[in-house]
Amino acid sequence: MKICVIPLDIVYADKDENIISVAHHLHQVEADTDIVVLPELFTTSFIADKRTVSELAETNEGNTIAAIKRWAQFFGFAIAGSFLATDENGHYYNRAFFIEPMGDASFYDKRHLFPLSEENKTYTPGSTLSPIIRYRGWNIKLIVCFDLRFPVWSRNQPGQLYDLLIAPSNWPHSREFQYKTLLSARAIENQTFVVGANRTGTDKYGEYPAGLSGIYDNLGFPIQETRMNGHLYAIMHRQSLIEGRKRFPAFEASDYFSIDLYKKPTFEK
Repeated sequence: MKICVIPLDIVYADKDENIISVAHHLHQVEADTDIVVLPELFTTSFIADKRTVSELAETNEGNTIAAIKRWAQFFGFAIAGSFLATDENGHYYNRAFFIEPMGDASFYDKRHLFPLSEENKTYTPGSTLSPIIRYRGWNIKLIVCFDLRFPVWSRNQPGQLYDLLIAPSNWPHSREFQYKTLLSARAIENQTFVVGANRTGTDKYGEYPAGLSGIYDNLGFPIQETRMNGHLYAIMHRQSLIEGRKRFPAFEASDYFSIDLYKKPTFEK
């Protein structure tokens, strides 16, 4: 499986400009690529203002997903990322997508909303687990940015077994150490490949240098190669993943648990 990460410098609240930018980058992707991963909210950047959110949010049938489907079909690779979504009840979501060349689409609404940016006041948290996506012989799971901090949410367990974890992100340079550590930790504890696709540029929340994105193997080591155009690539072998799990069968000693989506934890006072 060959994967490409495109760290975009996202223009704030300008979907047309960002769509043009992505199209330009996709034409540069190497032809034998299987999956391209875009950053979190790749068409809008992160927006907390409710009025602007209401003007830009789309359904799954909107222009953003329509463009992704056209690109996936034209280029022959799957495309993952997240976009600003809405539903018929007027709720707003940070919605991850995985669009396959034949048009199959999988979605996941970000569960853990970042309180420092007031994302939790504007957006609605997802109410379901991320689906396990079967693509070209691999099991793939989507999370989004702040979800990385919650290991239970990403836990590999019976019924939710995956080989590749994809995390579109808008993670600033001020927390670079934490971001890279969490990506590596999720890979180690779940014995899986992990992809962090971070944006570049700047916004009101901080700076996003190009070096934050990364692709990690099942031992937690970064394995990406960076091209002159800034794209990151890695080739992942599922057979080596299976053999590694057999050599070190940590998963067999893990604990089974269930997640209560409707019970909020509270700190003891």
